[in-house]
Amino acid sequence: MASTLSNGRISREKLICAICLEVFNNPATIPCGHNFCLECIGRFWDQQFNVGAYSCPQCRESFIPRPTLHRNTIVCDIVEDFLKPGTKIDNTRPLAGPGDVSCDFCTSGQLKAERSCLVCLASYCEEHLKPHRDSAAFQDHSLTDPVPDIKERKCKLHRKHLELFCRTDKTFICCVCTTNEHRKHEVVTLDEEVQSRKKELYLTDYEMEKQLQGSLLEIGTLQENIDSIMRTSQKVELEIADKFSAMTEAIEEALKVVIGLIEREQQAVLNQASSIRSQLEQKCTELREKKLQLEILANKSDHFKFVQESLCFSTSSEVHDVPQLKSDLHSKLARASEAATELSTQVKECLHRAMKRKLKSTETRGNEKAARSSDVSPRTSLLPPEPKIRKELLHFLSPLDGAAAPPRPVSQVCSSRRHCRCHEADF
Repeated sequence: MASTLSNGRISREKLICAICLEVFNNPATIPCGHNFCLECIGRFWDQQFNVGAYSCPQCRESFIPRPTLHRNTIVCDIVEDFLKPGTKIDNTRPLAGPGDVSCDFCTSGQLKAERSCLVCLASYCEEHLKPHRDSAAFQDHSLTDPVPDIKERKCKLHRKHLELFCRTDKTFICCVCTTNEHRKHEVVTLDEEVQSRKKELYLTDYEMEKQLQGSLLEIGTLQENIDSIMRTSQKVELEIADKFSAMTEAIEEALKVVIGLIEREQQAVLNQASSIRSQLEQKCTELREKKLQLEILANKSDHFKFVQESLCFSTSSEVHDVPQLKSDLHSKLARASEAATELSTQVKECLHRAMKRKLKSTETRGNEKAARSSDVSPRTSLLPPEPKIRKELLHFLSPLDGAAAPPRPVSQVCSSRRHCRCHEADF
C-alpha cells in the first residue's frame, strides 16, 4: 500500500470528507458505503434527530434506526500513508467572504456556496453540490444562484416549504396553510403568481415606454421653441442695434454740422478782430512817427523854420479812425448751448416715453403673438423720425447764421433712414 501511495496512484479527492471537505479524520463507513469523518457524520445525524430518519449526505439513502458508527481502520491507514512527509496536499478552496453565501454542510471552514437548492432550502459549495449533479434522486430539485435568506423560506407555523402565494393577504404560505388560515382565500402557486406579475410588469413597462416617448417628443418640441426664441431674439437684437446705430450716426452728423457753424462764426469774428488789430497797430506806428516829428519841431531854434514846418505838420497830422469790433457771438453761443440742452432733454424724454409705451404694448400683446413668435420682426422706431430731429435743430440753431432759410424737404435731406447724412444747409 505504501508503494502504491508513493507512486501517486490514488487521488486526493478519494480521501476527502464530503461534509467538511478535508482529508478524512477518523473516517467511518455508513451502511450505504460512503465514508465520512466520524465526528462530521455524527453532527450531521444529530441535526436529523427530530426527523426520525437518518440519511446519507451524498446519496440521500435513509436509515432507521440510527446506525452505529465505527472507525474504518483500512481507510485510516490509507489516509495516514497519504499524509506522510513529502506528500503535497492542495487545500486551496474558495472561502466565503463578506457578502458571500456560505455552504450549509461545511463543518470546518465556511466555504463559498456555489448554488442554492429551492427544495432542500440549503446552499452548497462545489464539493457538496456533487450529489445534486450526479444522483438521480435530486433531479427534480431546482438549483439557483446562492440565496442569503434561503432558510427563511419555511413556514414559521408549520415548518413547511413556502411554495404558495395568498393573493388575498399578499403573503407566502405553505400547503398546510391552505387548510386553515387561508382556506377561503385566493391562493396560487408561485409560478402562477410569477407569470401574473410578469404580465403586469410587461403592461407597466409598455405604459412607461409610451410616457417616455411622449416626454422625449415634448423635449424635442421644447428644444425647437428654445432654438426659435434664441434665433428671433438675436435677430431682433441686431435690428435694434442697427436702428440705434443709425440714430447715433444722425446725432453725430448733426453735431458735426453745429460744431462747424460755431467754428465758422468764431473764425469770422477772429478774422474781423485780427483786421482791426492790424489797423490799430498801424495807427500806433503813425502816431509814434507824428510824435517824434513834434519833438523835433519843438526843438527848432530857427523861428522861421519852426513856423514854416509847423504849418506843414498841422495839415498832415490827421490819423484815420479804426472801426470798432462788432459781434454778437456770445449771444449766439448761448442760444446754441440752450438749444442743444433743450434738444437733449426732448430726446431723452422721447426715448423714455417711447420705450415705456412700446414695452407695455408688447407685454399686452405677448400672449397673442406667442404662436407666431418666429415671424416677429419689429420695425418700430423708439425716437421721432430723423427729419424731426433736424427740424428741432434748425429751429433752435437758426440764429447762428442770422436769418435761416426755410428747411429743405426731408426727401432731399436724407436719402436713407438707416444711413442718414446731414448737411450744413439743413440747419
